[in-house]
Amino acid sequence: MNAAELFQRLRSGQVPSVIFLCGQEPYLIQKAARAVRQVVLPAGHDDFNDNQFYAKEVKADEILAAAMTLPVFADKRLVSVKDAHQLPAAELEKLLPYILDPVPETCLLFIAGKVDNRRKFFQKLKKNNSLVEFKPLTERELPQYVRHTLNQRDIKISADAVELFCSMVGVNLHEIHAELDKLINYIGTATLIDVIDVQAVVSRGRAENVFDIGDAVGSGDIGKALTLVMRLNDAGEAPLKILSLLVMHFRRLWKVRELQVQKYPTKDIASLAGVPPFVVTGLIQQGKKFSRNDFIRAYELFLQADLAMKSSGANSRALLESLILALVKTKSQ
Repeated sequence: MNAAELFQRLRSGQVPSVIFLCGQEPYLIQKAARAVRQVVLPAGHDDFNDNQFYAKEVKADEILAAAMTLPVFADKRLVSVKDAHQLPAAELEKLLPYILDPVPETCLLFIAGKVDNRRKFFQKLKKNNSLVEFKPLTERELPQYVRHTLNQRDIKISADAVELFCSMVGVNLHEIHAELDKLINYIGTATLIDVIDVQAVVSRGRAENVFDIGDAVGSGDIGKALTLVMRLNDAGEAPLKILSLLVMHFRRLWKVRELQVQKYPTKDIASLAGVPPFVVTGLIQQGKKFSRNDFIRAYELFLQADLAMKSSGANSRALLESLILALVKTKSQ
């Protein structure tokens, strides 16, 4: 079952008996979890029919006992298991028989991060049409997502404005919706968002800093690159988020550089690389500071840093500083 199918079923009042929400897009996962809760418990808080567990604190037997308890003075019981990706394999195995033959009066809702789809439990869930995976938006999908979100509020956005917005905000949905809310409040009763509105409302600080970091790396300026990275970190950007911004910037930079080497006109480069026309000139100039080998090496360093931040337990800020030093050192050779 995909997300669209789940929301369609919920809108029609059909609540699956087992729903496992997972993936790497927490904003959409939480949105889906709220939608399930609103349908199962329409009156809101329900002391009798609302069981909430955290995977680290619960055993399969407790989940099963709650799921097999009939609802009290209601049609449905909601049993939620948060951080379900942390359930041990042995506990998941105990839940399998119930998953295959659930109590119709209960909605057993799992809320998880990324899961291993190769494991038997998740394969059975998928086969049973109970697994709903939410993947992060890609840069290519983002403009349409922004337009669709605004359309639901009867607001349009110009082509240049949506390109500028996407280049400044990135693909984090929490941030996207926060910035869209600011834009909607800014335009008041108007129904069209244009470039001037985006420039007035959406902060350029982060986008400019990331561009300047690329410039500093290309120039071999270690001090400036480190200062800019720490400025982002001090402004509240997590190291892993800064890393994702750098990866996104260098991906665009590489695309633009390859097209520029092939002697495409500037207007075609903007279209083919999927970047706003008003930023492509800067990307072309910055891209000239990097060779193809520089980009390949940068991506190797990005991968190493990503794995280290997610798995080693080391200080992420220190890892980010080491990444910048390695990028500048590689470029200066």
